[in-house]
Amino acid sequence: MSRSVPQVVSLAAVAIGVLLFAVTLYYIDLDETIASARQLGLAFPLILIPGTCWHLLRTWGWAVAFPEGSRPPYTRLFRVRLAADAIAFFTVRGIAGEPLKVLLLYDRVKPEITTAAVALERLAFAVIGIVIAALISLAAVTRLSLPDAWDTLFTLLIVGAVLALGFGIVIARGGSGDYLGRLVDMLDRRHRLAGMRVVRFILDVEDVLLQLVRGDRHRLVTLTILAAVCYALMAIEVWLVLWAVGAPSTVIEALTVETFARLASVASAAIPGNIGALEASNAAVVGALGLTGGGALALARRIRALLWAAAGLALYPRVRERRQ
Repeated sequence: MSRSVPQVVSLAAVAIGVLLFAVTLYYIDLDETIASARQLGLAFPLILIPGTCWHLLRTWGWAVAFPEGSRPPYTRLFRVRLAADAIAFFTVRGIAGEPLKVLLLYDRVKPEITTAAVALERLAFAVIGIVIAALISLAAVTRLSLPDAWDTLFTLLIVGAVLALGFGIVIARGGSGDYLGRLVDMLDRRHRLAGMRVVRFILDVEDVLLQLVRGDRHRLVTLTILAAVCYALMAIEVWLVLWAVGAPSTVIEALTVETFARLASVASAAIPGNIGALEASNAAVVGALGLTGGGALALARRIRALLWAAAGLALYPRVRERRQ
């Protein structure tokens, strides 16, 4: 029985995740991890605070990305975001989660508007996150004692961030005109693309997205600030976990751990539940910095992710009406 390409990709991703999980268990000190996990007990509610603030602020950022007249209530957006993240957590992130947001708001907002808001929020947080990661990588290379391979990795991250920043400046600059529309016009001389429903929808999304980017500079400033604060919150989570297990880190070390964990999370987006990749990335970078508590950090983040995924499933909203 032959399998489809998505099935093959999913099976391969799961296999990679299981392998990474097994390798992590082999290299970490299980006794130390268990002992550290016991220390997390009373401090765990405190450790959950940065993640809670992160979800609240990311929802605010998504709300800001909507046009004024089409913005759904914050509570609805919060439930939709948690539900979509929960489904994406157990499947392939982005492919399942982002379209689900459009579907769960289908009875309230036009699909092209929701899609543009999702794209703007994702783009803003991604670009700002990469820029911050580049600055942290520069600090890690110049101020921390890391193995040569890690220095090379963070240097490559700096180069990628510079390219991403240039792309963001081009998109966010003022002016008129679109990009995909020009491409379709150029190709439409031979292929009748403009009449296709999918192409029309994509062009409508691009129009809304460009209006959002170019229409209100305060929106971009707000998204920039929120992205920076959310990045800091996840670094605070790292610091809190290591502090709770008696292995405190410096601010730069906590930011470095978060930077590599983010990079690994993007690279392992196809792995359901980020199984193995989450454990390996957190434990590896903590060990590379010469710190202890990497296993406890991975465990705390795994439990936090499962709790929020359960909350997303519990709060799963319903689409009550069909849009005409």
